Amino acid sequence: MAVKERLSDDKFPLLMDRKTVAEYLGFSVATVDKAVEYGGLDEAVTSPSYLNRTYYIKPKVNKWVEGL
Repeated sequence: MAVKERLSDDKFPLLMDRKTVAEYLGFSVATVDKAVEYGGLDEAVTSPSYLNRTYYIKPKVNKWVEGL
């Protein structure tokens, strides 16, 4: 199986959806869900009501990673 090259940090957007944040962190989507539920990653989540979607804020994701 070929290993997929990861984009550099500056190529990831400021607001990321679940799939993108999983790729950014090198996690599976299921692991991201568990990190939100049990690991404190919920601090990086925002859900603007007018967009009806959930996003992860990159600087807050980075802060969460630093605290691991």
